[in-house]
This record gives sequence, C-alpha cells and structure tokens, in this order.
Amino acid sequence: MYESLFRNALFPAYETLVKRRGTASHVAEYERNQWLAPHELQALQLRKLNELLAHCWEQVPFLQRHWREHGVAAGPLGSVSELERYPVLTKALISAHYDEMIATSWRGRTLTKVTGGSTGDPFRFEYTMDVYARRTAVMWRGYGWGGAKLGTRTGYLWGTGLRKGGWGGFKDRLYHGAFNRRFFDAFSLTESNIDPIIDELVAYRPNAIVGYVTPVALVARRMIQTGRTLTGVRGVLTGAEALYDPERHDIERAFGCPVFNTYGSREVMLMASECEKHQGLHVNVDHLVLETLDESGRNVAAGSSGEVAITDLHNFGMPMVRYLNGDRATYATSGCSCGRGLPLLASVDGRVLDLIETPDGRHVPGEFFVYAMLDWPDVRQWQVVQTAHDCVQFRLVVPAPWSQERRDKLTAKVQATAGTGMRVEIVEVDTIPTTPSGKRRLTISLANASLLN
Repeated sequence: MYESLFRNALFPAYETLVKRRGTASHVAEYERNQWLAPHELQALQLRKLNELLAHCWEQVPFLQRHWREHGVAAGPLGSVSELERYPVLTKALISAHYDEMIATSWRGRTLTKVTGGSTGDPFRFEYTMDVYARRTAVMWRGYGWGGAKLGTRTGYLWGTGLRKGGWGGFKDRLYHGAFNRRFFDAFSLTESNIDPIIDELVAYRPNAIVGYVTPVALVARRMIQTGRTLTGVRGVLTGAEALYDPERHDIERAFGCPVFNTYGSREVMLMASECEKHQGLHVNVDHLVLETLDESGRNVAAGSSGEVAITDLHNFGMPMVRYLNGDRATYATSGCSCGRGLPLLASVDGRVLDLIETPDGRHVPGEFFVYAMLDWPDVRQWQVVQTAHDCVQFRLVVPAPWSQERRDKLTAKVQATAGTGMRVEIVEVDTIPTTPSGKRRLTISLANASLLN
C-alpha cells in the first residue's frame, strides 16, 4: 500500500512541487526506454551524444582546444563508434584545466562533488541539478530490477552518512523514513556487534537489501553460521566491490532470494545493473556512453576486456567526454533474454577493494578508506596497505609534508572505525606502484600481501 502511494503520489509531488526537479518525469522516461529495440536505443544515444558534442564545441574551451590539437573537427557523428576519433580524458587533464572544463553558460550554477575513485586519486568535478535528477531516475530503474523499487522497504548495509542527533538527525530520519529505508552502518561491523545488527535487520523486515559486497557477505555468512533467517526479501543489490560466485552463493542462501550486482561510480552514479535473468549487467545506454578501450583509445571487441571510458550524455555543466574512470570491463557477446534492448556487460574486471581485518575482530571494507580520504582532496594519490594484523600503512603522494595535526586527525578517523588496537602509519612517497597488470590497488590486505612484491 505505502510503496504504491509513495511511488505514484508522494515521490512525484516531492520532486516536482517541493524540489522543482524533473526526476519523476525522468523515471517514466527511463522505464519506457528500457523496452526499446537495440537499434532504437542506438539512435537515441547517438542523438543525445551529438547534442552534447555540439554544446562542447560551443561552450567548453578546454575541450575545443584539446580536440583540435588531436585533429578532431566539429560536426555530427554518424554512429556512436565514431566517438573513438576523440581523445580520452583523464582526471589529471580535467583537474589541470578545471575552470575551462566548465561550460560558459553554466559557470556559477553547477554543483560540486569530490570522489576518491577506484584508483585512489582525489578528484573534484561539477554537475548540474538536471543531471543529478536523471542519475537518480536511472538508478531507480536499475534498483527496481532487483526488487528495490521506489518506496520499497529497504535495508542498506552502507556507509550511512547520517547525522547522529539534533535537527539534522531528525531531518535525515524523516527523509529516509519517507523513502521507507533504514541504514545499517557497514563500516562498524565487528564480531561483537554483528549479531545485534542482524537482529535489527531481521526485526526491520526489509523487502530488499542494498549494500557493499563485503559487509553483505559477512552478514550472510554469520546468518548461515548461526541459523538466522530473514523472509520476505525480494532481492539483494550489491555494489562498490567485485562480486564473486562464492559471495553470491552465500548471500542468496542466507537471504533466500537472488543477488543483483550493480556497477556505478560517484562521477556518474549507476552505469549498469543486473536484471532478473542474471546474464550480465545492462548498460544504461539511454543515459550514457560506456566504451571499453585498448591502449590506443579504440574500442575492443565484445568478449575482450578494455579500459572503461564514460560519457555522461546529460552533464552539460562539466561535460566529461570519454572520461577514463580507472576501471576495466568486458562487453557480452550477446543480448539478454529479458527483452530489454539495453546491451550487457559480461563482467567488471578492475574493481577490487580489499577487506581489512582488525585485531579486535572488525571487518573494514575498502570503501571506508575512500570516504575517509575525501577530507584531504589535496592528496594526489594514496594507498592503504595492511602491513601487520594490527597495522595499516597509508602511503600518500602529497604536494607538501603533512603536519602532525593532519596525521593525528587521519589516525583518529581510522581508529574510530577500525578500533584503537589498529596502528596507523602515514608514509609520504613519491609515487604509488602498480600491480603487474598495471592497476594501482586502493587497499591491500594481509591476504594479498604478495601484491607488494
């Protein structure tokens, strides 16, 4: 009853009348788009891409210069594949030419976000309110495939970000209560509190669960170990970390429902997600362009792994065309039997955030360190290495030596989650080494210490 009321009346009214955003109409648009035939989606994607490129040629100074330097001329593309004529964008390029990356007509009217990214490079970028509304809408489409529709009673094993008390805490509880969701702090799981958290989750009786892979798998395995059950869950949606078959099996066994994997990032939010057929992750091609590239910037064939390059088709404030986000992925060689025209990723190959286990039994997902480092956007690169059972080492590439105050603040932040028994070493280095495959790992646990050799 409430789910239907929220989805069809309360949410549209809030977004349209209170927030004055087009989210509700975008939700309806994306729901229709998913059933378009592949050739119709390709035509839609091409039209949006050409509109974005024309806007960039008129209003984004750095892209105009960057493209001309690489021999690209203005003009509409005949197919999305022709986008490979354009050079790729990196975080370093965007940061070095930040002001000139903002469209002239949008200066002073954009929103700002900072991300640590899957490779540990702090990164700031701009976006518009309209693209935020669209990202939210396309997220609800993907979450809906996994049973977590708008208004569904959902438990989140996530980094909460909630204010603890006062007026701010009250507003947060009211807001998330209206969405019919409750957050369970994924960063605070310990051997001593995992059972009480499971008790709270069972008592909450969610119809869907959303969370990072590691904490969801930890909860699932503890439920199996203790014989706890949770009925009525339609689906478990996982993200932020690689999902492997053992975790999928344990989660499905514990919660008695399918697992739906997702792929997203802070730069563009949800990019791809599983539907009920579980044959891959549907790419939101009506919202963005996701390319998989070789070292020369050309698209690799389906079935081959390539570097992910993203073009958000609606961010006219700071258009990031062919933005390399540091991940690798593989397109599937066939479509999905569900009937949706959205193409499939067979796998996301380059996103692994290691679990750090502390002396007092805490299990800290790698995603925690992403959020912890957002407080220091001047850090150029970073990596966390667990050098002993009771020690994590932060390796930082910084423009100037860190003060003792900064060191103490980071130490306190880590120990607030990992426990005071976890020592924190902060080492300033010239560069962060890569693995033999060329990927820089964000966190390295004791279990993966061989990566240091």
